[in-house]
Amino acid sequence: MGGQSTLTFPLQLERAVERQQELTVYIAQPDDGQEIFEFLLQHFFPLAPIRQLALYDESEEAKRPEWVDDIVRECVQAPYSLLVRDACLHNQIVAVAINDMKKRTSTHGANHQLYAPKSNNPAQIPVGRLHKAVLEDINRDVDIFAIFQTEIKMEIGALAVDGRYTRQGLATRLVELSLRIAKAHGAGAVWTEALSAYTAKAVSKLGFDVLKSVTYDDFRYEGELPLANIPGHSVGRLMARKI
Repeated sequence: MGGQSTLTFPLQLERAVERQQELTVYIAQPDDGQEIFEFLLQHFFPLAPIRQLALYDESEEAKRPEWVDDIVRECVQAPYSLLVRDACLHNQIVAVAINDMKKRTSTHGANHQLYAPKSNNPAQIPVGRLHKAVLEDINRDVDIFAIFQTEIKMEIGALAVDGRYTRQGLATRLVELSLRIAKAHGAGAVWTEALSAYTAKAVSKLGFDVLKSVTYDDFRYEGELPLANIPGHSVGRLMARKI
């Protein structure tokens, strides 16, 4: 945690809690990568709709997707991602927002090339192939750069809160801070692939609009409907807003 930059202390949330807590927001640093990965394994992926398929995959790669570790480690190399620690919980991470900044290039159209610069592993396991298929569908023919007439965009790639800290407005607060970071670095738009209802709820409070959606009950993958009837999640949304 050496050298981290404190954004705000203490963190002001929408609702008070009964138990004692002392929250601090930090810019994520490269040496936080492993701890963030472990946090996501516990508090993000078990709630993700596509994770349902992994319940039938007992491989080590499905349980600990190292390609996700690759993505996290790449994102925390730059000062865009956020984490929250609670001093009353031995300074453990209790929430994260993994953010990534993208610049328009001559070859960069819509949000394609998923995983390509990071890892090829997702295409080799069932949950990874399904995840990739959903993201390709939800991004197809959508160009954030063109829609918002910007040369730089920020992606909120993962938003997660420890279950003991939900219903306090913590996720919404992290999105708000992410918007400030995006603006400070010249981004003209912020977008997210809100595959879960939780992410969609957090960003919608701050003016994100739905650009495209995928209904899970109707999503076909290899001739089947693997995401039908997922408890708590019915639609995946590509959501964005102008800065």
